[in-house]
Amino acid sequence: MSRHTIIPNRVWVSDTERTERSILARMKTRTLYADLGCVFKGGSSELLNGIARLAVLYEDLRIEIAELRRLQHEHDKKVSELPEYRVIYFLRRALTSVFEFRRGLTLVRKSDGFKQAEARLSETDRHSIAFADTYLQQHWPQVKDFRNEFGAHMQAAGVKFATANLDGTIGGITWNFASDGLPMGLECDFAGQIVVGAMMSKLPTSTGMKDEAQKALQIIIESFVPVQAAMCGLVHAFLWDRFGT
Repeated sequence: MSRHTIIPNRVWVSDTERTERSILARMKTRTLYADLGCVFKGGSSELLNGIARLAVLYEDLRIEIAELRRLQHEHDKKVSELPEYRVIYFLRRALTSVFEFRRGLTLVRKSDGFKQAEARLSETDRHSIAFADTYLQQHWPQVKDFRNEFGAHMQAAGVKFATANLDGTIGGITWNFASDGLPMGLECDFAGQIVVGAMMSKLPTSTGMKDEAQKALQIIIESFVPVQAAMCGLVHAFLWDRFGT
């Protein structure tokens, strides 16, 4: 197995996301603080617990996409090789975040608290939440497939497939001697090749790894707009007033 790469050509910004950003950029920044025990009713509300979970997944996805863009920016600026393992890592994490967000949003919409309040939501909040739900449902087969291909945990069978097909693959290992003696000086650079090999075990033989990664990245980037819309709608409808005015 020769050296494989799944690095996509570019981490881009979709036209929809660019429009969304311009709208948000015109809004005034405002921060509210409150006792979170009161905001989330001491954990007694299924609806609020669900929104709290979505908030974590949303922040995860926001950080993961920001890091993918930062890696691309550094690559463009220095005209250097992309750090393959870091790109793979954040690609896998972002897929899992989108996957879990869709599952969490479904649970929120099915909760009694949401059903009781849905008719009273503003048109904007209702549309934002429904838009996200519809988009993620439409793309669920792709999200699930990509998550299974790229985002799942490393299983023994996948690693065995990778190590059995490493002939001709060049990998490295680096030991950075540090004055403080910390073990963080060890870098297992070859791990990226193990991950790529394990991923390939889940793909049809005729499928190109780089093409699949590009498609997965497109789903991640495009999913962020509806994910953000859902969070804006849910936070405005159920959390903002609980933080005070």
